[in-house]
Amino acid sequence: MTKKKNPAKLHRSGNWGVIEMADVCYTFEIAGQFNIASNGVLPLNQGTWQSQPLKIGNFKIIPNGFTNQLPIEIRDILEDNNLAEGVFKRQRGLLWGQGPALYTEQWVANQKVRTWLDDAEVQSWLDGFDYQEMLRRAIVDYNHMEGHFTKIFLNRGSMIGQRPVIARLENVGYHRSRLEWPEDGLNSRNIITGDWFNPNLLGLKSYPIFNSLRPFSQSMSMMFCNMASFARDFYGLPAYYGALNWIKRGSAIPKILDSLTKNTLNIKYHIQSPASYWEAKKEYLLQSCSTKNILYKDKMLEDLKDETFKQLGEVLSGEQNVGKFFTSETILNDKDIPEGWKIEAIDMKVKDFIDSQLNIAKQADSAIVGGLGLHPSLANVMVEGKLASGSEMIYSLKLHLATETEIPESIICKPINMALAVNWPGKKVKLGFYHSVVKTEDNVPPPTRIKNAI
Repeated sequence: MTKKKNPAKLHRSGNWGVIEMADVCYTFEIAGQFNIASNGVLPLNQGTWQSQPLKIGNFKIIPNGFTNQLPIEIRDILEDNNLAEGVFKRQRGLLWGQGPALYTEQWVANQKVRTWLDDAEVQSWLDGFDYQEMLRRAIVDYNHMEGHFTKIFLNRGSMIGQRPVIARLENVGYHRSRLEWPEDGLNSRNIITGDWFNPNLLGLKSYPIFNSLRPFSQSMSMMFCNMASFARDFYGLPAYYGALNWIKRGSAIPKILDSLTKNTLNIKYHIQSPASYWEAKKEYLLQSCSTKNILYKDKMLEDLKDETFKQLGEVLSGEQNVGKFFTSETILNDKDIPEGWKIEAIDMKVKDFIDSQLNIAKQADSAIVGGLGLHPSLANVMVEGKLASGSEMIYSLKLHLATETEIPESIICKPINMALAVNWPGKKVKLGFYHSVVKTEDNVPPPTRIKNAI
């Protein structure tokens, strides 16, 4: 009776990972410049996806990413990381403060001052469409992609001669919304929404972009509010985009250490494959798809990588593989540097290997928090083995509130503030996030200090 062979398990994050067998594991990496979107990070020097329209059904859109799935690709990278979503959660709390509230602005002694107020009429309108839930969703979209989409509805009475007003607003998920391709090359006229993985399932819908000069010209319209990116005309990129490789590296290390622990740290080989090999494989897949008249998907290349590394791991392991061998060719790239597959036996210096991974993890954590735009003391991340003191946290908080909240607030609240200006032009009332003044414990009366309240 033939003993059933244990299949290889592969843990991969982008270009680095581990092949886990029954009693041994192998590490591998794809070395060199690998300018393919399917490795999980879209290279900054190839930002050409917005230069040509993508036709889906009856619509021509501006694709968001090489595969039109940039929000989903970023979502998958961030959800795999132990730190990134926690930082975003902290940023949401810092921006939200004590919640949204109405205010007016005045200049007092050469300083812009907000006067917070209650307005029953405006508040009743806000409560009519659950504005707080809309703002929470807009904050999530803005944190991740520095933009958000809003659907705008006019009152039904405007159809029968009543005074038109904006009746309600609704957040539309960033991942479900795309800008229509602008025929003049500059300005989109419509926003297309739907399921971009299955565009034929429920169908795509088109909405005109809100016209602030003629706010009542459409009974239903949409608005796209975002932070502009340098030299990008439409969607832009989140500021942390350059930190995605660090985020991926930080995500890979726990998997690597987990695999090593499960295999009693029995790691034998490190497999290195050249980026040019996978570039050639992508070209082959593209030609094959073109010949068969089918759509190329990046998942095809990802599946090929996984299967190749699994098969190689099976060849290298087990008594049944005695006598098998692996060959490859080495070529010179355009810089006259030899490139080829390498399989190197690893000296079992386990402690050194783990220490190096942990040091990389610390550097990754610091780079991730920096890339996400939050001070380590506010993210509860240790720097040089210690947490920030209370005074450092308060100083960082005050600096954050003074410099890092006004622009996000203006973009997130823009649809509501636009509607307030349209519906009540004489009130000059706006909506923003209220933050109470943070004081040090020395400036707080003893009975109300935190340590005495616990």
